[in-house]
Amino acid sequence: MKIDKRSKRTRAWLLETLLELLEKKEYSEISITELTEKADIARQTFYRNYSSMDDILLYETDEILDEYIKKAQKNLEAKSDLTWDFEVKQLVYVWQRNETLFKALLKAGLGLQFLEKLSGFFSMFHMKAQHLQELDEYHQCLVHYLAGGVYMVLKKWFENEMNTPIEIITDIFKKAAMNINKIAEEYIES
Repeated sequence: MKIDKRSKRTRAWLLETLLELLEKKEYSEISITELTEKADIARQTFYRNYSSMDDILLYETDEILDEYIKKAQKNLEAKSDLTWDFEVKQLVYVWQRNETLFKALLKAGLGLQFLEKLSGFFSMFHMKAQHLQELDEYHQCLVHYLAGGVYMVLKKWFENEMNTPIEIITDIFKKAAMNINKIAEEYIES
């Protein structure tokens, strides 16, 4: 869906205002009325853009993941090896730059929705790596296992104020992805 400049600006204001409110309050304590008043936006305008406050955070997450996927797909199409260096580093950098959004998703109780989105794009990577058109139940389990691990490592990393060097985080993710590929290849051979 194509969004006009006014809608983009409105969405940006709502996101910015929601993130500000989350610094002072629990997500469950924030009402749409409070959000729209603080953002100086009419309630009707809110509902033209979103159906709930969850949508603000999930929409932004989709935007970030879509941008990441475009970069990663372009790189995947151009490479012959599957070392995952670029994809993993970009994934970590994306979430490092969007720490506030990730923490807001957790604070809002939207971790499971984020995890499902993460699983969705890991499925794409896995199908590329294993030359599959679709994932059977076994491969879906592998993808969900990897996505769950990545989600939990990111969560712990943010809880610890990103004290673990980014090189260690990316190394963990690369090794996990390579191990998943190895397990998948063994499954395909048997």
